[in-house]
Amino acid sequence: MRKTLRKRPGRVVFALVTACAIGAVAAPFAMAGASSQPAASAASTADGGPGDLLLPTPETPRISNGPYAGFQLCGDPAGDPLVTSGSPTLAATLESVAPPGTAEPTQPGPRRKVTFEVDTAAGEPVSHKQLTSTTSHDAAYQLPEGTLPDGAYRWRVRVKDGATESAWTAWCSFTVRLG
Repeated sequence: MRKTLRKRPGRVVFALVTACAIGAVAAPFAMAGASSQPAASAASTADGGPGDLLLPTPETPRISNGPYAGFQLCGDPAGDPLVTSGSPTLAATLESVAPPGTAEPTQPGPRRKVTFEVDTAAGEPVSHKQLTSTTSHDAAYQLPEGTLPDGAYRWRVRVKDGATESAWTAWCSFTVRLG
């Protein structure tokens, strides 16, 4: 009887490990289907037919005092980010996998153009910079030293891949206080 009891716990452990492994594989698929943001949406051409698919809007816009400082998230309920450096870094997460319905790139390496816009809080342009992302999933831009004196600002970002481009992110407000 004891041998039977010893085998059953082993089978139970095996069943639990198997269930966890299946859940680990299935969970990302279930979460992808339950996403609140559409992965891509079709644009219409002038003749009413389907056009290019749009890229997802970059996510998690964030700002830091520099390349080695921690990031502050935009839209934080605690308030707008505070920058104490004259050379902050702006960053966003891009789509790391080609959206459904789009073709994978034929050439490896950088391919996405990322545009950063910085304005004063009143909407006056301060900086407009387009970079080529060195990865397919993150983009960052460090403003040149002295670009932003003390004051209130906002920034946003979008990504372009070939003929397709994303929508702009929402404006991310932040304050620069150097002294």
